[in-house]
Amino acid sequence: MVFLARLILKGPSQAALVAATLAMLGVLLAPAIWLSAAAIALVALVKDGRQTLVVMVMATAGTVLFASLIFASPSMVIYFLLMAWLPAWIASLVLRTVSLAASLQVMAGLSIAAILGLYAFFPEMGEIWRETLDLLVQQVLEQSQGQLSLQDLQEVEEMAIRMIPGFLVASVLFGTMISLFLARWWQSVMLNPGGFAREFQSLNLGKTAAVVATAVVITVALAGSELWYAMLLIVLALYMTQGMSILHAVFKGRQLNRAWLYLIYLVMFFSPQMAAMLILIGITDAWIDFRGRLITV
Repeated sequence: MVFLARLILKGPSQAALVAATLAMLGVLLAPAIWLSAAAIALVALVKDGRQTLVVMVMATAGTVLFASLIFASPSMVIYFLLMAWLPAWIASLVLRTVSLAASLQVMAGLSIAAILGLYAFFPEMGEIWRETLDLLVQQVLEQSQGQLSLQDLQEVEEMAIRMIPGFLVASVLFGTMISLFLARWWQSVMLNPGGFAREFQSLNLGKTAAVVATAVVITVALAGSELWYAMLLIVLALYMTQGMSILHAVFKGRQLNRAWLYLIYLVMFFSPQMAAMLILIGITDAWIDFRGRLITV
């Protein structure tokens, strides 16, 4: 994908073309929208603020124009772009002026604010998906052949509906992190070879963030509600990233075979316990310093 980075950095029109094209592709293939946001983030990291705004305006105009030819109302496309491009732009500005850890902390703070806002002003937004979930419940009930009861499935459905604001915000945070990391990697490949790897492996969210994360986990365990579960999703996304950073740093520092690293990720995909352990490592690293202890042993 480095050819995309070269095209993006050729000029505002090329960057806008890439961002708009990927955004429209994202309507059919969702991950493409985060590639589009990465294009915006790369411009923000490398170019000045004025040029980034020019690219965003041009890309938005192009995307809306294409959308108006396909959809009756392109307004939803604009909301879609704001959810992808605006967070990536903000995160890039923080990364450019402060650090990777600070950009993630800012995005986590904005995510929690968004969750509080959604539950305060749009508490029923999950009802939009009720009809779709009703159909899904009926399909699962039929396929379970009596092993699952309708009441149990409806309870899960109600919980999912209440959690939709949290899932929405967490998905935006996760996508923003992917866009930011990709943009930083592109910048590293083009201008600072190996820079992103060193930056990611040294990621440290700090003790204050770890204390807040611990408080959220304890609150969920003692008095869980959909609001606190939504905040927990933000903590999990943030400290999964921290855990991955530690894992990569240890493998790099001890010169271990990277095949084992890929095996760990494969096992983690099928084992929630492994993922939970990585998150726990990420949180407790603020006090234990796993990188310092394991690399120097």
